[in-house]
Amino acid sequence: MMINNGASFGIQIPGMIWWQVMIILLVIYLWSRDKKAWGWGLIALGGGLNLMERLIWGGVRDYWQIPATSIYNNVNDYIIGVGVIQLLWYLLWKKRQK
Repeated sequence: MMINNGASFGIQIPGMIWWQVMIILLVIYLWSRDKKAWGWGLIALGGGLNLMERLIWGGVRDYWQIPATSIYNNVNDYIIGVGVIQLLWYLLWKKRQK
């Protein structure tokens, strides 16, 4: 298990917690505008769980290694990933309906 105190792939961003809170609030706002785009909710959930880990342990605990790489993730990252996939699918479907 690794503690990642940066963003994705360990990228260091000054004021990380502040940025994470602002992004989660933006995602919740966007979700409130279109509840059918439930991917926003998954992104907010995964981001919120990562934020809680960051506040409790000083970083995100990454414990699942992606096979054949040196990249580690946690379940929260996969929740965010599923949310992004649903959101892209929904937005492409919505665009085709016009």
